[in-house]
Amino acid sequence: MIAPAGGSTSRRTFLSLLGAGAAVATGGTALTACSNDGGGGSSTSGRAETEDKLTALLPAYIAYEPVKPDLPGSNGASPGFTKYPTELKRALPDKPVTSGKEVSAMTPLWGPLPPGLGNNTYFDANNERIGAPVRFNVVNGNEYGDKLGPVLAAGNVPELLCVPGWEIAGQTRFGQAVDKLFEDLTPYLAGDKASAYPMLANLPTRAWAYGVWNSQLKAVPFPGVGLPWALYYRKDLFAKLGAEPPKNADDILALGKELTDAKANRWAFGSIVDEMARAFRAPAGWRKDSSGKLVNKIETPEFEEAVAFTRKLFQSGYVHPTVVGNASADQKPLFEGGQILVYQDGTGSWSEALQRQLPINPSFEMQAVMPFAHDGGEAIVWGGDPASIFTFVKKGLGEQRVKELLGVLNYTAAPFGTEEYQLAAYGVEGKHYTKESSGAPKLTALGSKEVANTYIFLGGRPAAHTQSQYPGYVEAMSAWENESCKRMEKNPFEGIRVEAPSKMAGLNQPFDDKLQDILRGRRPVSELKAAVQAWRSGGGDEGRDFYAKVLSDNGR
Repeated sequence: MIAPAGGSTSRRTFLSLLGAGAAVATGGTALTACSNDGGGGSSTSGRAETEDKLTALLPAYIAYEPVKPDLPGSNGASPGFTKYPTELKRALPDKPVTSGKEVSAMTPLWGPLPPGLGNNTYFDANNERIGAPVRFNVVNGNEYGDKLGPVLAAGNVPELLCVPGWEIAGQTRFGQAVDKLFEDLTPYLAGDKASAYPMLANLPTRAWAYGVWNSQLKAVPFPGVGLPWALYYRKDLFAKLGAEPPKNADDILALGKELTDAKANRWAFGSIVDEMARAFRAPAGWRKDSSGKLVNKIETPEFEEAVAFTRKLFQSGYVHPTVVGNASADQKPLFEGGQILVYQDGTGSWSEALQRQLPINPSFEMQAVMPFAHDGGEAIVWGGDPASIFTFVKKGLGEQRVKELLGVLNYTAAPFGTEEYQLAAYGVEGKHYTKESSGAPKLTALGSKEVANTYIFLGGRPAAHTQSQYPGYVEAMSAWENESCKRMEKNPFEGIRVEAPSKMAGLNQPFDDKLQDILRGRRPVSELKAAVQAWRSGGGDEGRDFYAKVLSDNGR
């Protein structure tokens, strides 16, 4: 997804980041944004505040580390754990819902629906710890936006509502809905008050800043990670074919020719559109040109070059025909089945692929390509937003109920190494999972049926690489991420929480639709300029003026 207006994760990008619903069962998630311009949410005219000016609204950070990482992250990279803890810490001795009253919640799910409340022992076990049943309204993730709009319009929201960032970006009056429908959490969490909820206080301060709307702390954030995606390659198949991972654009073209063999049902590439834009050094969102004018990614010559190059890959027949026919196609089975040898996917997809493939194909090996520049020079990487999913509390429930609901979110925010995390991620040992020789949990048949990404969407936890059951994975992922983060692009909006003008909410998809047609030869490449002009006249220029004023007001 190319997101010219930027600011939040697209649905398609998120599916690659989370992996269509398997992230919890693999020991963690990787959730980030597809641009880093500081955007998030939308009000009619937009607004922006520096994060330091939001300090009075935000929880005071209190670190909680139940187990020390073996591989600390740097420059925005996540820490790595090369082994599972032999003993889990109980983070929360008391049940958060003392009234025992049922909690209503709405969350997305990519995958089959689990058995419901009353027929699911995984739910029973977690709800016993919580002190009340959580009744989930689980909605197909691909249809979540379609359901969310009417829910917000009618005002018929549950007590806890999960709202992914890309759905926020599509709601033109979300700022007004936030004011009307959701509780101001500032009186409960600002400053030292957050100490009553230690797992929430352990969330990064920058993530909390993204939970602010209309100068009120309105949502509990799901922290993001440093990088939105990786370019993966099948190292095992590369070795058989005598190929090496690419280090520049010429290598990409050479790999296309070397690896593609339609008769063998093998193509070099899946979707690598964003990766090529990055490799040609297009910015993730906005940047200033040499004259000081603010320009968007899609207006830059680097982006135009990347589109022309990527179109060449399509025209040469190096892209899998399923991807050519459907920009939203699920590429994981194609990559894991050896029909695609190089593709772009979220950082969470690596461990998920290992989980699926190693039991049936022990020689399966994928690795991440170190970010490169098209000309072999110094590369840049695009960073992710500090938070990209948010949980809101229904307004008007009264102080005691709000405290109970924050207690539920405190439970779901427990990090790796706690009993609460283990229970929410895997269920009960001996029933929903067993331990492998490494100490890693492995779902049983019952666990595979009942355990689903439900509690995970009620609140995030600090990101970490934990899947040490796959030999070498944590070490390889940590090394790649730490090295990649050294190349992080400078973000002109770093430290500014921006709520984009509502007019920008509808700009991304029409442009992306035209872009996908251009890449696939359904429109001439000359139409890129017309698509950019349509974006500008449809609200992009107004957005530029808004973002330029944000920088000017902050002395940048």
